[in-house]
Amino acid sequence: MGGYNERLPAAPRRQTPHSMARASLNDALLAPRIAALREMLPAALTGDVDAVHKSRVASRRLREVLPPLREVLPHDTAERAKVEVRRVTRALGPVRELDVAIGLFELLVDAHGFDDAAAAAVRRSLATARAGEQRRLRAALPARRRHKLESALEALAGHEPADARERAQRAVEARVARRGRRLRNALDEAGAIYVPERLHHVRIAVKQLRYALEVSADLRGVRTPARVTQLRHIQDLLGRAHDLHVLSERLRAVQIGVVRTSRRTSSALGRLARTIDRACRAEHAAFMSRRAGLLTLCASLAASPSSPRRRATAVA
Repeated sequence: MGGYNERLPAAPRRQTPHSMARASLNDALLAPRIAALREMLPAALTGDVDAVHKSRVASRRLREVLPPLREVLPHDTAERAKVEVRRVTRALGPVRELDVAIGLFELLVDAHGFDDAAAAAVRRSLATARAGEQRRLRAALPARRRHKLESALEALAGHEPADARERAQRAVEARVARRGRRLRNALDEAGAIYVPERLHHVRIAVKQLRYALEVSADLRGVRTPARVTQLRHIQDLLGRAHDLHVLSERLRAVQIGVVRTSRRTSSALGRLARTIDRACRAEHAAFMSRRAGLLTLCASLAASPSSPRRRATAVA
C-alpha cells in the first residue's frame, strides 16, 4: 500500500562503528524506532494523512527488529511487543491504502482530465470509504489497547546480556538470508507474465528484505548499503503498480454502481480504468528490466560468508 511513497521517518544521525560498539541494542535498534511510532501515532488517530503513513512505516520498521531480539530480551517480551505493534500496522493499512488511492486519483484527473460527474462519483466513494476506515482505526486502537502497546514497548528496555550484540547480529544475518530466499521464491513464482497478485507478493518480499538489511546496517554501525537503495527503487516501482491496480478496482466498483443511472459516467470510469491498466502493465515492463538485478542480489546474499547455509557447509 503506497510502497512507492514509503520514505523513512527522520532517523538519528548514523553513528560510527566505534560509537555503535558502545551503544546498547536499545540505543542502536529499538529507541529510534519506538520514538518514531510514539511521535506519529496520536496524529494518525485523528486522521492526519502524513501521520498515518509515517506511523505505519514506523510500525513496520519496529516489527522488523523484534524477532531477532527474542533470545536476547526477557521471556516473551519481544513477542508481546510484536503482537501489539502488528495490530497498529494492520489497523492503519486500510486508511493508508485509501489515502494513496485518493491522492493518485487526483493526480490522474490533473494529468488526463475527467468527466465532472464521474470524478464526483469517485470522490464520494473514496471519501465515504476513508471515513469508515478511520472510524475502524480508532475502534481498533482504543485507549486501553494503546496502553497495552505502551506497556509492551516500555518492557523492551530490559536487561541486556553481555553477548547480546553478537547473538542479535547472528539472528539478523540469518533473517536477511531468509528474506533473500523468500524474494527469490517470489520472483520465480511471479514469472514474466503480469499477474497483479504475484507482483504484489514480490513487492512485499522486496520491502521485507530492505527492512532486514537496514536493521543489519544499524546494528553494525555502517552506512546503509547500496542494496537498500536498489530495493527501495524497485519497491517504489512495484508500489506504483499495486496502487494503480487498487485504484482501478475501486473505479470499476463505482462504475457498477452508476451504470444504470448514467451511461456517460459509466463510460468515463471505464476509460480511466483501462488507462490505469495500461499504466500497470508499463510498470510491470519496467520491473522486468530490473528483475535480473534482483536475482543477482539474492544470489549474492546466498553466497555471503555470513550466510547460515555457508557456515553450516564450512563446519561440515
